Amino acid sequence: MARAASRKPLQSPRPDGGHLVKPERLQLVLEAIRDAGEHGITKEALAHRLGGVASRTVDRAVQLLEEQGARFGKARQGLPAVIHFTLEKAPDWDSKITPHARMALEVALMALEGTATELWFDQLEGLRTLADSHLSSRDRDLFRALQEHVCVRGGADDQQALDTRMLTQVLLALGHPDGPRELDLTYKAASTGRVSTRTVVPFTLTHDVFSGGAFLLAWDLAKQEPRHFRLARIEEAKALARRGLIPDKQPLEQARDLQIGGWYSLAAPFRILVRVSGTNWPQALLDAPPALPGVEVRKEKGGTVLLAFQATELSGPTRFILQFGAEAEVLEPRSLRDHVVKTLKAMAARYR
Repeated sequence: MARAASRKPLQSPRPDGGHLVKPERLQLVLEAIRDAGEHGITKEALAHRLGGVASRTVDRAVQLLEEQGARFGKARQGLPAVIHFTLEKAPDWDSKITPHARMALEVALMALEGTATELWFDQLEGLRTLADSHLSSRDRDLFRALQEHVCVRGGADDQQALDTRMLTQVLLALGHPDGPRELDLTYKAASTGRVSTRTVVPFTLTHDVFSGGAFLLAWDLAKQEPRHFRLARIEEAKALARRGLIPDKQPLEQARDLQIGGWYSLAAPFRILVRVSGTNWPQALLDAPPALPGVEVRKEKGGTVLLAFQATELSGPTRFILQFGAEAEVLEPRSLRDHVVKTLKAMAARYR
């Protein structure tokens, strides 16, 4: 009795059937049931897949798999009724992925490709290959069929190739185990094209779908303020040995959390309230609220919605609001309302 009480339950990361069923047979049984799909597979067919073993070997394999976390459907089908096994849940050690998980990865990769961050897309190609190798043969066919019917649109298509050496230095400085290191940058300004050098302390990488880009948010040591650098415009980078010191992280956190399209300000944040009307926009905003800081969407009587969010700067919110055309009206603050009016007047002047 003492020996039986001391026996530990199976907790192997790999199938371990001891002397009852070989681990490779457990794997074969799992794969056979998985490949059978919703129609299932009989005990006789499983025994055949295992090379003609006895039916009790299949019973032991199924029992061991269930002890290790697997869950099987066991529906009786046909005349006379025969049990058909289907896979409802794989054991924890199973390394196969579902076609749904593979599709989720594919959509994520497509989305990355459309946010002007193709470098991340390229780096994840290895993960795509790994995922493909962990699909069962049946699930691989299902995924390929699904793949033809998935499309991701929108965002941006930035064809500027990022220098992997530059990115490596940025990541080395940002991800140092003892805290961020100082980073020397050579940067080309968007407005003037002027190239300058500066030393910064990296704080975070931001990916903004709205503006279509990947940015490095950092503390500029010379100016003692946060700065946003588009990765594609960093021409050179070198991680230094010195530990980066940021006197106050609050401005950086505000810039990270309240930036819109890469625009931010060190001014105090303000609340924006916009009324949106039209046939489709109100419901679209209710169905999928935009990923804006502190966003809220509230339905009004008459079919309009009130869209509220926060910002610290006027250009980003203006660019966002203009997409609604005449079906959006800024209610507050007055400064943003005046900025939108000024922008619209300048636009109208171009069409005279």
